Amino acid sequence: MTKARVVKKAAEQQDRLVLRLQPAQRRLLDGAARASAMSTNAFVLSQATMAAQRVLADRTHFVLPDDRWDAFVALLERDEQPMQGLAAFLARPTVLKEE
Repeated sequence: MTKARVVKKAAEQQDRLVLRLQPAQRRLLDGAARASAMSTNAFVLSQATMAAQRVLADRTHFVLPDDRWDAFVALLERDEQPMQGLAAFLARPTVLKEE
């Protein structure tokens, strides 16, 4: 590995997240990490990452049953259709303050 790669890899691993824990919380995390054969840092990072993915799942994944997916794709692929009154609406002055 070149020196530049070593420095880059070290820099990537420098980002830290500091947590303030109650002693009971620390014991719980340490115990769960030991039971998972992981370091506490690795355990907390893996669990926090999975929790974040669950929280964001509905914002990053789009899942439909096959029949509804087919209907959705058909709508996406159809020719554009003008919306009556849209051009006139967009031509009206805005109520928002423009700077």
